[in-house]
Amino acid sequence: MTNLLSPAIRKEHSTGKDSLIVNDEPAKQRILAALSDEYSRQILTATVPAPLSALELSKRYRIPITTVYRRVEELVDAGLIAAVKSGRTIDGKWYDLYRSLLLRIDVSFDCGDVRIDATVNDHMSEKYTRIWTSMPVV
Repeated sequence: MTNLLSPAIRKEHSTGKDSLIVNDEPAKQRILAALSDEYSRQILTATVPAPLSALELSKRYRIPITTVYRRVEELVDAGLIAAVKSGRTIDGKWYDLYRSLLLRIDVSFDCGDVRIDATVNDHMSEKYTRIWTSMPVV
């Protein structure tokens, strides 16, 4: 079996939940940038319990739809959310439902060293842990 762990991510099971430690600096920067944005935090929070479409996120949080699409793209690129289902509206337009891959993100700073620990969303742990563990180093 191929080892899917990239140098950027290390899995830990000591907590009873799937935990990931982000070691790669560019990955850390993408995560910190996402966490620094209010809209991104709202999208992450909203998609923990259930998948939502960009339109649902826009309406629920009164975020302009173009901003939602930009933030969703950034969150997908950062490995924080994933499209879990696609569908079509009554008028034939395609849409995706997005779900947070992570339940919790802990950031610590110690003498210049930034550590990011993440707890995988229980609903997503089996299917999407591979996304995190095989995330390419950019």
